[in-house]
Amino acid sequence: MKVSIIVPTYKDIVALELILDAFNYQTYKNFEVIVAEDDDSHETKFFLKNFKNSFSILHFYQEDLGNRKPRAVNNAIKISSGQYIIFIDGDTIPYSTFVENHVKLSSPNVGLCGRRVNLGDKVSLELRNKKITALELERNYIKKYIYLNDDNIRHYEQGIEFTPNGIIQKAISKFNKNANIVASNFSCYKEALLKVNGIDESLPFAPSRDDYDLQWRLEYIGIEMKISKYCTNLFHLNHARTDRLNEDTENRKLIEIKKAKKQYFAKDGIEKL
Repeated sequence: MKVSIIVPTYKDIVALELILDAFNYQTYKNFEVIVAEDDDSHETKFFLKNFKNSFSILHFYQEDLGNRKPRAVNNAIKISSGQYIIFIDGDTIPYSTFVENHVKLSSPNVGLCGRRVNLGDKVSLELRNKKITALELERNYIKKYIYLNDDNIRHYEQGIEFTPNGIIQKAISKFNKNANIVASNFSCYKEALLKVNGIDESLPFAPSRDDYDLQWRLEYIGIEMKISKYCTNLFHLNHARTDRLNEDTENRKLIEIKKAKKQYFAKDGIEKL
């Protein structure tokens, strides 16, 4: 099965290089990466032209007119050629088994909800400065507990990897029902995304637009959310965060109105109605 991985990016070529380099080491090989750039950057084009990759890279870009990440993501979905789509963020670095484990856990009527390890400032900077590699960190994860803990790592447990569909992973899935979409680690079949017309660009920008809103619309058409924690692992590079609580609150009010009207098909999505 061919997989399309969508990587949103905006003015962070260092992080993009770390992400793409991690895809060079994937144990699963039948995939393409679509760089969904919310900008039209000469630097990104130059970087991608010269990056040494062992996989296909497509590049969607658009004029920088403010935060239009969902538009870039929708266009990435539109040009993708894979049957299966995996979403990550532009500051998350995948384990070498990331794609393989998403595929092993995949099912036509299921959306896989993963999580990420939130690295501290020091380790994030050392990755950016290439003093340590994500592959080295992955392969020595348990041994580096003190190193990571001293840097205020959050969600350390999310970096522990279990065999997909193994006894431990099945037990975790059975008892942990907190299967909610986080856009930085989610996957499903492309067909399901087309049925709901992708991300709803009409909602104000906030995390709930491509998390909570996408989830209820996929569930409406019969897609069941299942966790893929401890299998589809990512490292998240630490950075300053913007408080979007007010935007998120307003978004959820609009989403509840849409839910009441059963408007699961985005009017302003992959296709414009």
